[in-house]
Amino acid sequence: MSLTRKLCWLSLSVALVAVVLLVAACGGDEDQPSTTPSATGAGDTTGVTATEVKWGTHFPLSQNPAAAYAPIAFGMKAFFDYISAQGGVYGRKLTLLIGDDHYNPPDTVEVVKKLVEQDKVFGIVGGLGEGTHLAVWKYLEEKGIPDMFVSTGLDAWTNPVVKSRFGGNPDYITEGTFLGQYIAKNFDGKKLGLLIQSDALGAEGEKGLKKGIEGSDVEIVATETYEVVQADVSAQTQRLKTAGAEVVAVFAIPPQAASLVKTARETLSWDVPIIVSGINCSHIFILLASAKDAEGVMSFTFGHQAYETELPGTQKYQKIWDKFGTGGEMSNFELYGMFVAELTVHITELAGPDLTRGSFLDAAESVCKFMCTSCVGFGPISLSPTDHQPTQVLSYNVVKDGKWVPVGSPVDFETTKDCTPPTLPAGFEDQPKVGADAPYVDVP
Repeated sequence: MSLTRKLCWLSLSVALVAVVLLVAACGGDEDQPSTTPSATGAGDTTGVTATEVKWGTHFPLSQNPAAAYAPIAFGMKAFFDYISAQGGVYGRKLTLLIGDDHYNPPDTVEVVKKLVEQDKVFGIVGGLGEGTHLAVWKYLEEKGIPDMFVSTGLDAWTNPVVKSRFGGNPDYITEGTFLGQYIAKNFDGKKLGLLIQSDALGAEGEKGLKKGIEGSDVEIVATETYEVVQADVSAQTQRLKTAGAEVVAVFAIPPQAASLVKTARETLSWDVPIIVSGINCSHIFILLASAKDAEGVMSFTFGHQAYETELPGTQKYQKIWDKFGTGGEMSNFELYGMFVAELTVHITELAGPDLTRGSFLDAAESVCKFMCTSCVGFGPISLSPTDHQPTQVLSYNVVKDGKWVPVGSPVDFETTKDCTPPTLPAGFEDQPKVGADAPYVDVP
């Protein structure tokens, strides 16, 4: 496939995902988060046998969005298979059933209900998407089913905290605050222009950014919005320039963020500093915007890039992917999936051999200073009954020579500072080792 066709295809893929999110957002206000904790699942061994723990997830495996996001699920499965090849956890292999929801909320409902009611999974892990997961989160909550590490950044996943649900990505308000702090520090006194997606991603990102620039002399001179079905934002970019913006912040998905960058650089010859939301800190944004136009664009990430091959953690994940993955080059999406699976394995080990949904959720809230394979440089992960967000250390990245490159030291937003590591269950020391200090095991 030629580069031009690949760029167009990727743009269409992400744009179609955006259309689904827009449709899902309509009429979704009735599904507000519950302040009542769900059942803990104490004694519930659904999905657990003497030889297996059965997990489920929902991802697009077919149609256009699949190529962009299915690799996250494949990364999770690869890590589970790696652990299972070593005998599993307390003698139980970890199975992951991936339901194809086409990134379409009605299909997500069908897929997740099948996983829960027919396949009898232990829990859902890494479910992808805002609109898609909003279609099932209350269903999972009401049944007390572990809903682990949702692959999206809505604040509602963890605010208020619900016993059975844990976030995965940094929430958009924290992200906005982080980027706002960068702008306040580096562009104090400048005029700021905003491009905001007309949905929760944009609204929460804007809320956080305004919090981040509080107390500075940064002045917001223009706020432009767009609907997710609108791929071309050249008109909005022109208006931001006309308004006199001296720095631009973009809370958008890759097609629109790339459209702003290309319009600014190529059409308007506008060398304005541009900061984009974290969803763009991947190879897809650079492909769409072009390395030349993306040069110098700032964003953030909460983990290492897959091409940081000099890092031991990346090398370990690469070996796991090479042996247990589906083939092809490992990207950030496979890497993120393996991170989610590794944290899930660690919690399963903490829960002990008498695994239930209740013991697993209690163990999840006891995670203390766990350094995952890809966490080195970003700090350990700690969770608690009031903190269900594992990714709270962020790092600024800038595009340089066609790659995202870390800038400065990571910034810590961790809310669980003073925790006590849990008492390890009997037999813990005999389980497959996970974490940054665990070597790669070459299993047959």
